Amino acid sequence: MIEWMQTHRRWLVITIWIATIAFIGAGFVGWGQFQFGRSADEIAKVGNTKVSIKDFQQAYNQLFEEFNKAMGGNLDEATAKKLGLDKMALQRAIESAILREYAKSLDLKVTDEDVAKKILEYFKDEKTYKIYLKNTGQTAKEFEEQLKKQLLIEKLLTFLHLKPSNTELLTIGSALYNADKIEIKIINKNNINVTINEQEIKKFWQKNKNKYLSSKMYKVAYIKIPLDQEVKESELKNFYEQNKLNYKNDKGEILSFEKAKEKVRRDYLAKKLKKEAIIAYKKLKNSKGDYKIATISINNDLIDIENMQKLISHGYLKPTVINNAYISAKLLEEIKPKPLPFEKAKSKVMEDLLNQKTINALVQKARELLPNFKGKDIGFVTKYDASKINLPIALSQEFLFKLFTSYKPTGYFLLPQKNPQYAILYRIKEQKLLDEEKYEKNKQYIYSLTEALINSELLEDLIKELSQKYKIITYVKD
Repeated sequence: MIEWMQTHRRWLVITIWIATIAFIGAGFVGWGQFQFGRSADEIAKVGNTKVSIKDFQQAYNQLFEEFNKAMGGNLDEATAKKLGLDKMALQRAIESAILREYAKSLDLKVTDEDVAKKILEYFKDEKTYKIYLKNTGQTAKEFEEQLKKQLLIEKLLTFLHLKPSNTELLTIGSALYNADKIEIKIINKNNINVTINEQEIKKFWQKNKNKYLSSKMYKVAYIKIPLDQEVKESELKNFYEQNKLNYKNDKGEILSFEKAKEKVRRDYLAKKLKKEAIIAYKKLKNSKGDYKIATISINNDLIDIENMQKLISHGYLKPTVINNAYISAKLLEEIKPKPLPFEKAKSKVMEDLLNQKTINALVQKARELLPNFKGKDIGFVTKYDASKINLPIALSQEFLFKLFTSYKPTGYFLLPQKNPQYAILYRIKEQKLLDEEKYEKNKQYIYSLTEALINSELLEDLIKELSQKYKIITYVKD
């Protein structure tokens, strides 16, 4: 994730300074390895501009939200710490202060009118604003102080904002929508026939026998106590009455005794036989009692996968109801995989050998046809024209990516790259630096993209230059 953020910094940096009020009032993040070295409120200083704990907290919360969204809502504080979000937030807060210090040097100011106008944009009315302050535990003064800082950066960005020139638009447009007129021929692996004999199969197995292994097995001692004793119906009804809240349908309605009877019976016997199961388990741990031994894989009919994982991890499985019986188990031995004998591996060996020979034949046929192949002329394509290629969409996209990153006017690609199913021969007949039709159709997108790119580069370079110019003091340390 961090590598991705660093790689795409130029595209992301402009969004860092877009003012938002979300999460300003959120709870304060633990500093972890950071230690204070000055006052409890000031954590850094850029020239005459202070960086406060609130500045850090706002940067941290914005970063957390960005990463959490990218990770599908699965980010927690422990992972955030591993990713170094606290250090990244501190750097972001310092960079914000750098921009504010620079804005002050340009005599840019934020008025009370600016703040009031922005608050009305966010909250529409005073009542909503006050509810927000109450819910986030802030005073109006605290919130408006942070908002002023954001608005000052907004003014600076507006003051510095560059508009893309036609040359820049055409440059980005050409990178996105250059086009090749191509002729292609698709060879399907399924149309290639190869044969294999017993000698080839055995030779292939000898060379690759360590690929064909038995499953990892587990030798276990276990005791099984079925939940199948005779039970009086009056006992079951009494148990049901005491526990009826446990027996509900999908709508949350309590099931009648008759509808819940089988589950009631199982639960009643589980409770009744629990003591017996615990005594048997204790004997099993000491290799005593009436236990059985079985050699099983992780997927078996005796113990489900979840409980097998517990058994493998701890060496024991405490009495657990599985398939209408108490199962207790003790791990005796892990049996490592070993090469299968030829006869047991033969069917898989044949499959792999046949696949390898077919791919080799596919490559050979592609090479033989390439110099003089007669293919289908599909006209001009850009890297976004996967629908023009008569292949599954993912493979068409892979082909176009390879085509527009290749320097060869004629060639072939195997698709997909792993375990190829097709060879696609191509010949570039003509090239366009820019597909004007697509350029005009997507001009607004190209403009926005170019505008964001040149301004993010400007901002990145400005922050680097100002970092050298201003004295930066940090009052926290690792």
